Amino acid sequence: MFSRTRSRTASAIVSKTFIDCPEKSNKKIKQRRLNNGKVKYSKGFRGGGANSLSSLTGKWRGLQGAGAERKLCRRQFGFTLAEVLITLGIIGVVAAMTMPAVINNYGKQEAVVRLKKFSSTMQNALNLATVDYGPVQTWQFPEKQNDADEINSFVNTYLFPYLTGIEKCNAGETNCKRFVKNLYSNSVNYLPVYVFSDGGCFGLVTGGASELSSNIHFLFDYNCLGKPNKYGKDIFQFVVKFGNGRQYPKFNSGGLRMSNAKTREDLIDLCKNITSEYQKSDCAALIEYDGWQIKDDYPWW
Repeated sequence: MFSRTRSRTASAIVSKTFIDCPEKSNKKIKQRRLNNGKVKYSKGFRGGGANSLSSLTGKWRGLQGAGAERKLCRRQFGFTLAEVLITLGIIGVVAAMTMPAVINNYGKQEAVVRLKKFSSTMQNALNLATVDYGPVQTWQFPEKQNDADEINSFVNTYLFPYLTGIEKCNAGETNCKRFVKNLYSNSVNYLPVYVFSDGGCFGLVTGGASELSSNIHFLFDYNCLGKPNKYGKDIFQFVVKFGNGRQYPKFNSGGLRMSNAKTREDLIDLCKNITSEYQKSDCAALIEYDGWQIKDDYPWW
């Protein structure tokens, strides 16, 4: 009789606890269990006798009840499916709002880092070439406009020995056609492309040379295998000018028309007022002028 009463009582306690425990503190739950458990504890218990056994049994079952209550209470704490879906929806909205700006900023940072690296790499190569081959006036510049053989000869002599991780990609090769198409216009799609191991590539366009002057235009795509392959965004122009008795070649950012700019406002104006898509590549001069940064008023980003 005693055990049945206590089993029914324990079941009632557990059932009641499952319903009420989220609203009750652990202290109140324990007090309610002791009050409803119908277990009499002997005052001043020191061991021995039936009362002692009853007290121990009650305490043990009370501890078992506490464990059951804790387990049931744990099951109460969680999220419903609707709450999870709402939370995921909020996260998705925030990501959709912020990710374009994050990607755009990352693209700008990648562009300026790669442009600055290319500029310094090429300038160092040209400087080293002057040590081995003397003043730039004595160099053999391409004399014919956009002649592939003369371009290859110039690169092989004055650049390749001082660059690492670079390969030549001829226009006729299957794997190179994509690079050639992205860098050059259709009129010069037979010129070679030179590919760096980091995925960047460049090509040369020449305007002829004489004993007094020479200009070589470099088109650099910092992610040759990636998009967007657009002038002013990932394809930029640099130029090497030789003239007026200059002994050391200067690797200048932007095309020849940018050399007329005296202020930043002049550069902005030249960038915006273009007559062809190709002239967007001149805006490398603006990026360098701004300390290798793409600022908010840069027109082609």
